[in-house]
Amino acid sequence: MKLIAQHEDIFWPEETIESLRFTSRVFIRNHEGKYAFLRIVGEDFLGLRNHLETCGGGVEADETFLEAAIREVEEEIGYTAKNYRLLGCIIDRLNPIQRMTCSVFFEAEADEQLPETNRTEEEKILIDQVVWLSPDEAIRQFRHAESKVDAWVHRRDLRAFIYLLENQDESC
Repeated sequence: MKLIAQHEDIFWPEETIESLRFTSRVFIRNHEGKYAFLRIVGEDFLGLRNHLETCGGGVEADETFLEAAIREVEEEIGYTAKNYRLLGCIIDRLNPIQRMTCSVFFEAEADEQLPETNRTEEEKILIDQVVWLSPDEAIRQFRHAESKVDAWVHRRDLRAFIYLLENQDESC
């Protein structure tokens, strides 16, 4: 698997890493060439949030990265998707929770819209909406951050999105 990037946490004071988390994240493209992103708003222990984020989340026990990606797309944005393609991974640390995360990124094509999403209680609070953006619109929004947590998420997702755009015709 291609390592797209490795990021240190430059936003919060350094802490000892106590845990490792594996996530799957997906760039979903529709027939108009726009990508689905989650608009996250609210406040949690990391501070105020007002950012874009790729669809995705933790890989559960006995689940592959691809299975997690498929599940997260259905749960968070309420779509099925097809033609999943592995892009690579980004490893980053988040000092306030003493965690290192390995995020595996995929791209896929939106297929059918489901009648509803199946979000967790926390997702119901933080996910304001699903927005479909052109690549230029997404990059512009990723380059803006109002808080540390916005900057942390945008750095990860912008790097993966640029990698996707630069390697659209390649297979991993």
